[in-house]
Amino acid sequence: MLPPQIWRQESLSCRKIRSYIPLLSRSHAAAVALTLAATTACSSNLFTDYPEVAGPGVAAFQQGRFEAAAEQFRNIEKADKDDAFLAWAEIGMAHHVHGNLAAATKAWLKADRARANFDGRPTISGRTITEGFVSALVNEKALPYDGEDFEVALLHGMLAWDFLRQGDLNGAMVEVARGYRVEKKAEDRYGNAYGMNRFARFVAAVAQEVDLAFDEAEIDLKLLEEEGPGNPAVQYSLERVRRLQGEAGSEERAVAQIIVVHEAGRMPHKMATEIQYDTRHSIGRVSLPAFRAPDITRTGLEVWVAEASVGQTSALEDVFTTAKQNLEDRLTWIIAKGIGRAAAKTIVIDRVVREVEKEHGKGWGLAASVLGSLLQISTERADLRSWSTLPQRIEVLRAPVEPGKHSLSVQLPDSGKVALGIHSFQPGQPVLVTVRSLGGRVYAQASAFAIAAPEPGAPATSKNL
Repeated sequence: MLPPQIWRQESLSCRKIRSYIPLLSRSHAAAVALTLAATTACSSNLFTDYPEVAGPGVAAFQQGRFEAAAEQFRNIEKADKDDAFLAWAEIGMAHHVHGNLAAATKAWLKADRARANFDGRPTISGRTITEGFVSALVNEKALPYDGEDFEVALLHGMLAWDFLRQGDLNGAMVEVARGYRVEKKAEDRYGNAYGMNRFARFVAAVAQEVDLAFDEAEIDLKLLEEEGPGNPAVQYSLERVRRLQGEAGSEERAVAQIIVVHEAGRMPHKMATEIQYDTRHSIGRVSLPAFRAPDITRTGLEVWVAEASVGQTSALEDVFTTAKQNLEDRLTWIIAKGIGRAAAKTIVIDRVVREVEKEHGKGWGLAASVLGSLLQISTERADLRSWSTLPQRIEVLRAPVEPGKHSLSVQLPDSGKVALGIHSFQPGQPVLVTVRSLGGRVYAQASAFAIAAPEPGAPATSKNL
C-alpha cells in the first residue's frame, strides 16, 4: 500500500508523467498502453471539468451580464468543438433571458445542428472506434457531448416558445414536433414516461388555439392534464378551447388573454462522486457524475394587470427532477463502463509493475506503481457536462383580461413588484410574458402576439429585489 500522501494526489503534471514513461516502456510491451493513455489525456482537455470551463460564463449570466455571458460561452465552442452543443445552448439562453429573440433562436438552432452531427449513435456509446477506445481507456469526456434527452427536449421547447413570441407559428410547431420525437426516443430507450416535454406541449396548445386548430389544442391539453393534473393554466386553457368550440364561442373570443412563463432559478452543476480501491500493486478510483443540491428558488410568481392580481404561476415542468431521473436511468451503464475502464487500467498497471520489479528491482517497481496509480487517478474523471443555464423549474399562468391598455407587473414572493409598462390587451392577440428569476433578480419581457416576425427584442427589464 502506498502512503496516503502519494495516492491522494490527483493532479500530477503531464510533463512529469511523460518524463517517467520512457524509463518504464523501453523493454516492457505492457507499458505501451500507459504511454498511449498519458499521451491521449495530456494532449487534450480531458483533465478539465465543465463547471470550471463554464464558470466565467455562468457567473456573468447569474449577474445579469448576458452579452458578456454569451461571449464567455462562445469561447467554449472555439476551444473544443466536442462541446459545441453545450456552448450554443448556453449562448442561446443568455440571449433568451436578455430578450434578444433573434439571437437566441439562431444560437439554439446551431446547438441543434451540432447535436444532429451525432445522430445515429446513442449518447452512452462512442461515435467512432477511436472515441470509444479513448473513452474506455481514459474517461467519458473523450466522447463529444450531444445533450441529455431532457436537455434536447427543452431546447426544442424553448425554441418553440421564442418562435411563438416572434409570431412564427410554423416555426413553433416544427420545434414542438421535434421535441415529441426526443421524448418518445427517451421513453423507448429507458421504459419510463418522462413528461420531459410538457412545456413544448403547452406552447403547442397555445399556438394551435391562435391558429384556430381547437381540436388539436384540446388533445395536447388533455394529455398535459393527464400527465400533471391540477395545473390552473392547463385547466383554464382546456376549458377555454372547449368554450371556443361551443355556443359560448363568440363571448369567449371577445376576452383578452395573458400567458406568463416563469423560468425559475438555475440548474446546479454536476459533481463527481468517487469510489477508491487498491490492489497489490496500485491504487485507483471510479468517478461518477451526480447533481449538486440545487439552490433555493423562489416560485409562485404573482402577476398584476391594472393593479389587480390575476394569479400566480404554477409548476408545469420540474427540470431538476427530470434531470436527476434522466441521469439515474443512465447510471447503471456509466458505473459498468467505469468499473470496466478501471479494471483494464489496473491490469495494465499491475503487469507493468511486476515486469519492472523483475528486471530492475523493487525501487523501480515502486516508481512504476506510483506513476501508474497517479495516471489512473488523474485520467479517471466523471463527465460533468450539462446545460448549466437551464432553469430548475418552469411555471405558467394563463388568465382572462378585459380588453384595453393596462399596466403590467410581476412579483416574486416576499419581494417588490417589477413594473413591465403599459400593454395593449386585445382579443385574439394574447400578451406573452417571459420571466426569468435568478436569486433576487427578475428579468422579464412582454409583448402582444402578432403573426409577423418583429425586430430583435430589446434588453430585458430587470430589477434587483
